[in-house]
Amino acid sequence: MSIRQIALVCVLAVLGLLAVACGDDASDESFKIGVMESLTGPGETYGTVSSQAKQLAVDEINAAGGIDGRMIELIVQDSKCSAQDAITAYNKLTDVDGVKIILGTSCSGAMLGAAPLAEADGVILFSGLATNPDIAHAGDYIFRTSMNDLQLGIDTGNVIRADGAQRLATITETTDYAEGVRRTTAEQFVSLGGEIVAEERYASDVTDFRSQLTKILNSNPDAVHIAAQSEFSGGTVVKQIRELGYEGPLYSEIVPVGATALEVAGESATGLKAVIAELDPANAKSQEVLTNFRARYDYVTLPWYLASGYDDVYITAECLKMTGDDQDADGFRDCMYGITWSGAIGENYSFDSDGEVVGLANAVVEVLPESERTADNNGYRILGSAPGADAAAAAPVMSQDPFRIGAMDALTGVGESYGNPILNAKLLAVEEINAAGGINGRMLEIIPEDSKCAAQDAITAYNKLTDVDGVKIILGTTCSGAMLGAAPLAEADGVIMLSASATSPDIKPAGDYIFRTAIDDNQLGVDTGNALHADGHHHLATITEATDYAEGARRTTVARFEELGGHVVAAESYTSDVTDFRTQLTKLIASEPDAIHLASQGEFSGGTIIKQARELGYEGPIYTEAVNTGPEALSIAGEAATGMKAIIPLGLTERGEQFLKDFDAHYGSPATQPWFQASAYDDVYLAAECLKQTNDDQDADGFRDCLYGLTFSGAIGANYTFDSDGEVVGPGNVVVQILPLAERNEDNLGYVSLGPAPTP
Repeated sequence: MSIRQIALVCVLAVLGLLAVACGDDASDESFKIGVMESLTGPGETYGTVSSQAKQLAVDEINAAGGIDGRMIELIVQDSKCSAQDAITAYNKLTDVDGVKIILGTSCSGAMLGAAPLAEADGVILFSGLATNPDIAHAGDYIFRTSMNDLQLGIDTGNVIRADGAQRLATITETTDYAEGVRRTTAEQFVSLGGEIVAEERYASDVTDFRSQLTKILNSNPDAVHIAAQSEFSGGTVVKQIRELGYEGPLYSEIVPVGATALEVAGESATGLKAVIAELDPANAKSQEVLTNFRARYDYVTLPWYLASGYDDVYITAECLKMTGDDQDADGFRDCMYGITWSGAIGENYSFDSDGEVVGLANAVVEVLPESERTADNNGYRILGSAPGADAAAAAPVMSQDPFRIGAMDALTGVGESYGNPILNAKLLAVEEINAAGGINGRMLEIIPEDSKCAAQDAITAYNKLTDVDGVKIILGTTCSGAMLGAAPLAEADGVIMLSASATSPDIKPAGDYIFRTAIDDNQLGVDTGNALHADGHHHLATITEATDYAEGARRTTVARFEELGGHVVAAESYTSDVTDFRTQLTKLIASEPDAIHLASQGEFSGGTIIKQARELGYEGPIYTEAVNTGPEALSIAGEAATGMKAIIPLGLTERGEQFLKDFDAHYGSPATQPWFQASAYDDVYLAAECLKQTNDDQDADGFRDCLYGLTFSGAIGANYTFDSDGEVVGPGNVVVQILPLAERNEDNLGYVSLGPAPTP
């Protein structure tokens, strides 16, 4: 440090801006520490972040007065993720700069290149990133906070096997790090009974991996393991293997889940699992480091390795404080062997007799869908600690066959306007699950049949799915009448039926294998009757489509309305093929009701009734349910629907709102029946959860028991369950009011929520 620099430091100290001793004890020489990181080459993304983290730590230490008043100076050399370049960098740092303590290198190959020289010369090499197992035997002056790939490989092999994979293919970059990861992973996987069916490698300068990936896919693996040195190649491998049609699970380590890798891979990375060293969110120091790093450099990538490089500087400062001499490598070495440290990457960790870090562990993470990746979550969710070998060995063998379940929805007929969107919601959920690696490594296949919103057609669809396709789990039906037609067969055969939209009260006692996330019309009727009463109505007229759903909605609404003192002054019904309702409506209006209740199965008839009632001069309030808030009904009714109130299921969760965005993006049109579509979307995820438990799409009894014991948080609610009748418990209804035509849009779906249904 120059005289001018010392003077400046002392002035700042006097002003209270630096805590530093100024006087005879302050040395004018800084501690000189070498740094060897891959600032260019295949490891530059993490070499750069590690170098920046080191500089951040040095600046903090110096700003706080340095080490006993002496500053730290980093002398940085580019090891380029290469053994030869690391040797060149080492010689420059030791022969020219005269350093005896070097922090680095980023890459295992570079570390293995320089380590023999350091050991022979008595120079400290201390890495926060190099993980190859061979480094453990490199010598008495070689240390690292990065965890040995032996543990990484053991953990990765355990995870792949625990997920049920039996046949593994690998693709590996030809570097010491990547090859070490592949070798230890494969050895652990094979030791647990797995088989390696294909091994492909690539050089670091390759950008097209389709030839190797095609060979891998031809081996018909259960899973693919990617060992990459650079984020660009790792992300590209992930992207290209999905482009070639592979839908199975992918596994890797830290590199392919870095920020650059995920940007390159895009949506293709969704569901990829990685075994990584992960910072503890509860560790205040790690969160402080990430916050300070982001504030300074405006990005964060590979957070654990960033923090590891940061900790290395503080450990170095502690040992320099003990020795007081940056040339005393022996004293520094002895300090390292005796130190116990708590920092950004963990608490109370130490180094064993091989210079290996002790006290840290790996986590398993899963990459999130692209829309859910943020700077805070780094693009993935933490699944927990890697499983042990015993759990992995006990895992079921992954089957090549998909889980097959049926779907029965009204794709034609009176319910088609909501049956088709409901099926599309199910198909979207299936695509998401498969893109994330399936269920225990197996894909999910859904077989749709048209139940046409009719009991007889539902029976025909049921017989096709069970007798021909052999399914034991059916999602559906859309309509209550169809559900009531097929449910007795399902109960007798021990086949699961799980409906998102069939609401008739008569479904409740249908049997032990019958479930629904749809809310029973008993509750709908209670809420509608309550709303009518709360609004001060005493004389009600009803018009009802002659279907199980509509009749159930009418019956329960009237029962509650009369229980509260109201009177039904007129009741009309119509068949589903009618298009002119003026005769029935004229009779209703003549009864001079306070309000009209409309229960329809089809949006066309519902919208037409609203329009014709207004054309006949009726100006009073109209009450209805979800069907007539659909886009077809509101389009037909036009301005006539303005002010109509409807009782519909409660608003969606954040996951539900995300589903609506994903549905719109996927299909190019918004969800027209958002709650019922979200309910159907949840049904697929519920099915996936129970299939994960049973691992058998023919085990209807196990699936049934799973549903009875399940607490689920999804698109339609948080922590909802099923009671002993298979009825959903948790979601509820709200009252909405139709907006004027000019104010309706895709975002508000044509209505405004007035809040939860009232209780008198």
